[in-house]
Amino acid sequence: MLTTDMVSMLRCPTSPRDELRAEINRWEGKKIIEGKLICDKLNLSYPIQVGVPDLIPYEKLTNYEWRMWKDHLDGFQARREQRIKESNRVINKLGSKSKPQKAFAQFTGITKGTILDIGCGPGKFRFHFDSEAVKYCGIDPIVLPEVEDFPFVRALAEYIPFEDNTFTDVVVISAMDHFRNLDIFFKEVVRVLKPEGKFHILQSIHEIKGPITAAKLLTHKIKDALEDRETKVKNPEAPKHLAEFSKSSLFETVTHYFNIVATDEYSYSWYSPRKMFLTLSPKNEQLVHDKTTDNVKNAKIQSL
Repeated sequence: MLTTDMVSMLRCPTSPRDELRAEINRWEGKKIIEGKLICDKLNLSYPIQVGVPDLIPYEKLTNYEWRMWKDHLDGFQARREQRIKESNRVINKLGSKSKPQKAFAQFTGITKGTILDIGCGPGKFRFHFDSEAVKYCGIDPIVLPEVEDFPFVRALAEYIPFEDNTFTDVVVISAMDHFRNLDIFFKEVVRVLKPEGKFHILQSIHEIKGPITAAKLLTHKIKDALEDRETKVKNPEAPKHLAEFSKSSLFETVTHYFNIVATDEYSYSWYSPRKMFLTLSPKNEQLVHDKTTDNVKNAKIQSL
């Protein structure tokens, strides 16, 4: 949900140094229900509908790779809706028992400040913090009904529509395998973090190092196959995940841009994928900029 307080924090996703001007057609208290956000410099307009500003820069998403990403996202949304509709299925019940967010919230050590949750979904992560001390905001390209209950913007990880130095903490929870370009994403994280700000990652790890990890990976593949049989998507060739990580590839990817502050691991049961918890701090900003320029098309991940 967009509020009047948020407008001053927002920036044009196509040109993040440029402010946005709000034209409000309908509001309720501090909540902006209908209208648009305008970038006067670039003559671009972004709609606000049912309280949600759509700050996805569609004008930049025209090549084949982004179209395939959109098909991937449609498939992800279809699977998410199927999980809700068929919540009593055994495979969905087993998945719902693992609840790493509480442990992850404790791991981050966040007690005050402003959090940006990227790929936030229904925004459940906010419930693990004192709302008086910690201000929470989420972005996601998929709009769920729950977003009307917290500060939310429809946006992409690669084009974060907030001004520089806005957040004390940025979190991404089991979502990095759905991002199109990690190099651009990491650059954006550095840009919106305040000085001394921290970046926190919760990410599933897929690797075989014995019978237990082999069983976890097999269970993951079976779950994906069962969901594929149930969901109908426009493009069955679109990948279910844009990347998968081993522990070493995850560390290799993030350490091009960040210093590792703390790590931990979480596993609910023998069949659930292991989760890595990471807290990171940005390296020299100019170094990050140089690496992003050089590697913008070559994120060091295990691509599917």
